[in-house]
Amino acid sequence: MNNISALPRVMLGSWPTPLQPADQLSRQLGCRLFFKREDMTGLGGGGNKARKLEFQLGQAIVNGATHIITTGAVQSNHAQLTAAAARKLGLEPHLVLSGQPDDQRRGNLYLDHLMDSELTFVSPPAGRPSLEVINETMVQIAKTITNEGGTPYLIPEGGTDALGTVGYILAVKELVQQISTMQMDAKRILIAVATGTCGTHAGLIAGSSIIPNNFEILGVSVSGNTDIKKAKTARIATETLKLAGYEQTIDEGQVWIEDRFIGSRYADITEACRSAIHLTARSEGIFLDPVYTGKAMAALVHMGQNGQLSRYDAVIFIHTGGLPLLFNYDYAVQ
Repeated sequence: MNNISALPRVMLGSWPTPLQPADQLSRQLGCRLFFKREDMTGLGGGGNKARKLEFQLGQAIVNGATHIITTGAVQSNHAQLTAAAARKLGLEPHLVLSGQPDDQRRGNLYLDHLMDSELTFVSPPAGRPSLEVINETMVQIAKTITNEGGTPYLIPEGGTDALGTVGYILAVKELVQQISTMQMDAKRILIAVATGTCGTHAGLIAGSSIIPNNFEILGVSVSGNTDIKKAKTARIATETLKLAGYEQTIDEGQVWIEDRFIGSRYADITEACRSAIHLTARSEGIFLDPVYTGKAMAALVHMGQNGQLSRYDAVIFIHTGGLPLLFNYDYAVQ
């Protein structure tokens, strides 16, 4: 696909990830529902970031990197998967985590420790933007590594940049092929995905703009301002297409975001989210997390209850992973 094959890449996942029918949940939501099991990538705790990391760490290897630096929340799925990818390739992971941990090592933080990741916890002072302080910290760590003779490679929060997002152009190609193989016979397909740092959503939009399909792509927001998120998603999608060798541009009008299921803040575990997690577990034996996928499923449940899914011939839920989060928030998902 144009320039993509020329980009450095390392194989970190097991592709394709399964596309599975969800018969029990389909009956309850009034649609033909399928799960795209990005939680089954085979890297670390599983999840969508593996597709991005294949290209980012491919470039890191070309650059001669010895250390990989990235950032996220204390329970970041992305940070945990980055550490796993680094260890798989013989590199040293350094994670800059926003916030302070409690006394117990649970969920992703436990896995970070298990991989012997170097951890730096950052709590920005009042009046300073969190991302600004985190970026300064990452740069300072990179300087220290360089001064000690190492070669650092920095990956942004969520792995969200054009290079990583190229991975989701390939995911769209993979999904279209699976739909054809399954003879799904669907003229109108809804693709639903949780969106936080916007990269996966942007990649799905970018891929869908150049690969023939019948998709409508819904990003269910888990945080932040919707207007800002739409602009960021469009920008990343356009930058990704350019890197891949395509001239198409994506504007904000092409970005569909549902923002009614965030709650009061990021990682606010809402009743709709809890209910969706329980419903999916008891209907399909599939586990969602309370920060990302649970909220995306809450949106689909709401749409199903209001007859909004019956207009589609198929609905595909992108399961982005996050299982380790359940073991940090178990007290809140009873």
